[in-house]
Amino acid sequence: MSVVFLLRSEEQLSDGTPWCVVFGEALDAPIVPVVLGTDRRVLEKHVESVLADKLTRTNGEPTDVQTIDPATDHVLSFCQDVGCRLLVLIYAPGEADRQRELFESSPFPTVWLHAVTDPPIDEAHLFGGYVGHRILTERVCRKLLGMTPSAWAVDASAATETDSERQTAAVNEQIDAFTFPSEAAVVFGVDSVGKDSLTYQAGRRLIERELQPSVMLVREGQSVVPSLLGRLRRWSDSVAPSLNRDERVALQQDLESGSKPNLEFLGMISASSMLASFGLLQNSAAVIIGAMLIAPLMTPILGAGLAIAIGNRPLFRDAFTSIVLGFAGALLTSGLFGTLVWAVDQPDWSPEHATEMWARCNPSVIDFCVGLVGGMAAAYARTRSHLSSALAGAAIAAALVPPLSTAGLQMAFGLWEPVPAGIPVWGPLLVVSINVLTIMVGSSLVLWLRGIRAHSGGIRPQDRWAIRVVILLVALMLLVLVGLV
Repeated sequence: MSVVFLLRSEEQLSDGTPWCVVFGEALDAPIVPVVLGTDRRVLEKHVESVLADKLTRTNGEPTDVQTIDPATDHVLSFCQDVGCRLLVLIYAPGEADRQRELFESSPFPTVWLHAVTDPPIDEAHLFGGYVGHRILTERVCRKLLGMTPSAWAVDASAATETDSERQTAAVNEQIDAFTFPSEAAVVFGVDSVGKDSLTYQAGRRLIERELQPSVMLVREGQSVVPSLLGRLRRWSDSVAPSLNRDERVALQQDLESGSKPNLEFLGMISASSMLASFGLLQNSAAVIIGAMLIAPLMTPILGAGLAIAIGNRPLFRDAFTSIVLGFAGALLTSGLFGTLVWAVDQPDWSPEHATEMWARCNPSVIDFCVGLVGGMAAAYARTRSHLSSALAGAAIAAALVPPLSTAGLQMAFGLWEPVPAGIPVWGPLLVVSINVLTIMVGSSLVLWLRGIRAHSGGIRPQDRWAIRVVILLVALMLLVLVGLV
């Protein structure tokens, strides 16, 4: 694990080196100086000569200067390869936009520093940015500088303003009125990089001043799970490029409109359920496959997966309502069909004859694989125009329609008692529940990997809701899995 020190000029080298030495000693991590850009041999040699003595104590060995492309994805990939513990950006007016993009998108602990002075020698010269984020700011100060702020530039009164423009004005007024002593440093602990973040906006305003104390914006970085997801996302992008904006908008609009409950959806799912019921009674796999092909279940379930991926509660509510109504319609239709068949004729529904029906009455771990793979395949096919999403939709229907029809028929026939061949009614309903959970999780993951996700740097309230939903779904899956094992 190392401190990655990004450089594009001699000024950044002279301003940032004292701070990086402090960071490296505090974290007990070697410093990796990185020159951004190609054909920078002169600067690379200068960095080596300047840092040869200054980094001996932190690195314990000769300093090896790296040179990489300045593009954000190249920088982040390099940080991943070297095991970045802290990424240090030294502010430069001409690079502010690129540095802002890197600061907002970095999954690693990151410091954006306007170094006007050397690091503070005591707490009297260290100030916090916004007292509302006191805990975060004090934590990063202790971790990187070994001390905590003695005062705060922006107090909590700014957050009492209800209007965002008034909040910004109040913050700016407090910053302008605050008197910083010489050799002072101001630290902003940033938990969100959105436009509504008082801390981030105040820190950006202060860091861009020409005459000021040293200003440091610090993000703690992502946890292990988001970091792993970041690696997975980059691997996915290398396999199949993410959707562009127009494709994402078109897909989202299509799934949103198709996820709303309507009579057409209810009619098609009822027809599919009736056809599947006929196939189950006749023990005909071909008829059951035909029922899968006309079932319209893919769109609302993918809509639920999309809602989880982007944190859209109204869409999840619409999709979930459609799914519940569809399942109720399928159960009712198959039950009515079974009652009609019972009134006209008494078919042989014994396990020896109706093998297709009883095959859905034994939930197992394999059912998890059916739903998960089907959901992932359907989501991927839906995002690739040259692939047939209808076939993937049939895979989803295969995991849902026959078990629903089985449960409806067994309810109509009064089959409730467990037999060696399986558990009637409750067995197929459990299969359906397992498949719904796994399809939602699998489809939301694939849609997220394909670029259907929020691109803001911070965690929004919608994201927290989506995380809670995923945790709930996974917890339910694990509970069912433990019960089956």
